[in-house]
Amino acid sequence: MIDEITLTMPRDRAFFSVAHLVLGGIGVRLNITIETLEDLQLALDAMLERDHQPGSVTIAVRLDEHVIETEIGPFGDGVRRELEREGEDDVGLRRILETLVDGVQVRTGDGGDWVTLKKAVSEEKQ
Repeated sequence: MIDEITLTMPRDRAFFSVAHLVLGGIGVRLNITIETLEDLQLALDAMLERDHQPGSVTIAVRLDEHVIETEIGPFGDGVRRELEREGEDDVGLRRILETLVDGVQVRTGDGGDWVTLKKAVSEEKQ
């Protein structure tokens, strides 16, 4: 069974903590490690910090036993361009996400580009 939680919020940094609370709740439910939770939060922050268009952003978190999938959007085309850059020497968005999550996909949808982050999760040993 796949569960989904959707959050729509203003694109203001002051609301990032709300998204962290949602991810934290999922982390508790799945009993994931603190390191996995921190990776997810950092990846989400990296995405949200790249987008400066007005309006709201939607974050949909889908989970099953072994994967957390976070879809974020809509974004302008600048995020897609940054993710498609190859061979950069600097620490760009693509390199950050490759370090934090197991998969990144971009699709065009309602209002712009939507980015899906996938992170395999393992339960914390008790």
